[in-house]
Amino acid sequence: MKILLVDVGSTVVKMCMHETGRGLGAVEVVARRPDLGPGEQVRALVDDRRADAARSGLAGLRICSSANGGIRVGVLGLSRRHSVAAATRAAVASGGNVAYERLLGAGLGQPGPVPPVDLLVLVGGLNGADHRYLREALAATKLADFPHDVLVWAGTDAPDIVSGLPVDYVVANVLDEQLRPAMEGLADLIHHLYVSDLVDRKGLRALAGITDTPIWPTPAVVALAAERLTTEPIAPAATPFVIIDIGGATTDVVYCAELRAEDATRISPGESIVRQVFTDLGVAGSLPGLRHRLATDPGLLELVTAVAPDRARALYQDICEGAEGVLATPVAFLACLFLALRRLTNPAGPHLLQPGRATSFVITGGAWTGTPEPAIRRVIGAGCGMPDARWSLHVDRAYSLWAHGLLTVPPDPVP
Repeated sequence: MKILLVDVGSTVVKMCMHETGRGLGAVEVVARRPDLGPGEQVRALVDDRRADAARSGLAGLRICSSANGGIRVGVLGLSRRHSVAAATRAAVASGGNVAYERLLGAGLGQPGPVPPVDLLVLVGGLNGADHRYLREALAATKLADFPHDVLVWAGTDAPDIVSGLPVDYVVANVLDEQLRPAMEGLADLIHHLYVSDLVDRKGLRALAGITDTPIWPTPAVVALAAERLTTEPIAPAATPFVIIDIGGATTDVVYCAELRAEDATRISPGESIVRQVFTDLGVAGSLPGLRHRLATDPGLLELVTAVAPDRARALYQDICEGAEGVLATPVAFLACLFLALRRLTNPAGPHLLQPGRATSFVITGGAWTGTPEPAIRRVIGAGCGMPDARWSLHVDRAYSLWAHGLLTVPPDPVP
C-alpha cells in the first residue's frame, strides 16, 4: 500500500510517498503559490497524484502543517516554577508557541504590555488545597491587560473560582497533588484548537475530510518522530539526542528528557521527549528582530568566530552595523542555532538542557541547506560550550524526519 505524506509549510510544500515493504521515497519540495490558498494548492497536487492512483496504487493520505506558524499562547499563573512551567510545557508539546509567561496579580515588577495571543491560559493552585492566595492574585489581575481570543482555565478544580472567570474552556489541573506536571488535558485542548485553526482560518478547509488522519501541526509531528527515534533507527542518531528544526519564524528544539538539567522543572511521569520553541528565532519572519538582537548579544564575538573564523572581525562589524544582507542564509541559520543552544544550556539562564558525552545532535528542516557541516559543528560546540569530540552530528539531508513522525499520527485528534 502507498501513502502520500504532505507537509504544508509557510513557504514550501513537501511531499513523500511511503510504500509498505519499501519505506519512504524521496521528498519532493514545491514552492507555495502566492495566488492560491495552501489548501487549494495542496488539493490540486493531491488530485494530480490520485488521478494516477490506478497505476501507482496510492491508497492513503496524511497531512501536517506549520502554515500558520502555530497558535500563540500566553500563560498566567501563580508559580513560575510549577504551574506556569507545566502549562508552558503543555503548550509547546502540542505545537503551540508561548508568547509570554507572567504571574497572576499586580505590582509584581513584571515587564510592560504583552502582545495579543490566540489563547490565554490561567493556572494555579492544587486540587483540595487552600486557595486564598490564588483568589487574591486573580482578583488583582486585569484580564483586559492580556488581549486574547480564547480564555482557558487549567488550574485547581474549584468551581467557585472558575464561575467568576469569563473562561471559554476548563481542563484538568496542569499539576497533580505532588506538584508533578499533568499536562494531558491542556495539551489535548491546544492541539484541538490548533487543528481547528489550521482548517478554519488558515486556508486548509479544502483538505478537510480527504485525509486518513486529522491534520496535525508539524512541530507535534516532529516530536512524534523523536519518540520513534528513541526506539527505532529511523535516523543514524543514537540516544540521547537533540533535534533542532529552524524555520522562518521559530526555532524548535526537541530532546530526550534525560538531558534536562538537574535544576529544571520535573518532567511528567512517562515523559521521554521535551520540546522547547523559540518564537523570536527564525530566518525569515523573525529576521528583523534577530538582526537587532545579535548586535547587542554578549556572545556575538564567539558566534562570528564559529561561523566564519577566516573573516570573523568583518562579520562582527557587519552585524553590529546592520549591513544589508549580512544575515542571509547560512549566517541567519547558524545564528538561530547558536542562540537557541546558548539559551538552553546557559547556567545563568533557565538552564533547561545539559548535553553530555555521546549526545547526538540532529539538524532537520530546510533552513540549513547550503551550510557547510564544519560550520554547524563549530556553532554547536560554541553554543553548548562542549568540545567536538563529546558529541555527534547528523544532518537530515533527506528532509524526511517529519515524514517518519507523520506515519505514526493516530487516527484520533489526541497527540
